[in-house]
Amino acid sequence: MLDTTLEQLRHQFITLPEREALALVQKNAADCTAKISSGEMRQQELEKLLSAAEATSATLRKKRERLEQQMKTVIAPREAEALQHEISTVGSEIDAVDEESLAFMEESEHIDSTLVAARSALIELQASEIAATASLQQAEEYKKAEARDVEEKRHRLADTLDEKWSAAYELRRSQHKGIAVAKVKNHVCGGCHLDLSTSEVDLLKKETDENRECPNCARWLVF
Repeated sequence: MLDTTLEQLRHQFITLPEREALALVQKNAADCTAKISSGEMRQQELEKLLSAAEATSATLRKKRERLEQQMKTVIAPREAEALQHEISTVGSEIDAVDEESLAFMEESEHIDSTLVAARSALIELQASEIAATASLQQAEEYKKAEARDVEEKRHRLADTLDEKWSAAYELRRSQHKGIAVAKVKNHVCGGCHLDLSTSEVDLLKKETDENRECPNCARWLVF
């Protein structure tokens, strides 16, 4: 039963709720970091796009100014009409570029606010990770202390056993994932969890300790 307790403690050590809590905080922190990185990269892209749009807008405005100056010197109606059409076209292009620039600026402002929130959240998550790490270490130490106590009891008990019996026990234990002895409860083997028939139970109760083993998993049985 002490070996069973040790196996349970090992499983509890691996599945500590503090371990799961720390993993969740670390995942959230990683997601937050990725979000910040993605936002910063998009901001850099938007800066380039906005700079290019501003340059295009400036070029188009100069072109419109030049056309408007040229318009003042035109006398022929047909030429004036063509220039007016070109000025109108350039104006539409300027409006489109300005609208695009506005969209870039609005997206940049939204990302800025998102980054502020994400950076604040990351600071909180980093603090939570430190606290969760400390909690896990404390829980691990507690479980290790429990295991040491059980192992000490096991060693003391092992010293009182017959050497032949002890060797046979350790061999069987190595063959059954650390559990050589299982308890039978309600006709169910505590090792493999399979049902034993009434006749099997009756026969097993008549056997000696070293021969009383589960017909399914071959662990020694106690009733």
